[in-house]
Amino acid sequence: MLTSLVRLSLRYRLLLVVLSTGLLGFGLYTSREMPIDVFPDLTAPTVTVLVEGHGMAPEEMETLVTLP
Repeated sequence: MLTSLVRLSLRYRLLLVVLSTGLLGFGLYTSREMPIDVFPDLTAPTVTVLVEGHGMAPEEMETLVTLP
């Protein structure tokens, strides 16, 4: 199988060069047109929570809401 592939490649050199050049050109075109996000968003999602705590300090509300 491998021997016949090498034999065909040597027999049809020009066709092999043309096909490989076309495949390389198609790959370059595809890679240039593909949308790529170079710098992904690495920030963690945040949620804003509004609570009311009558008579409690902000630090106490923060510990009661954020930890649970």
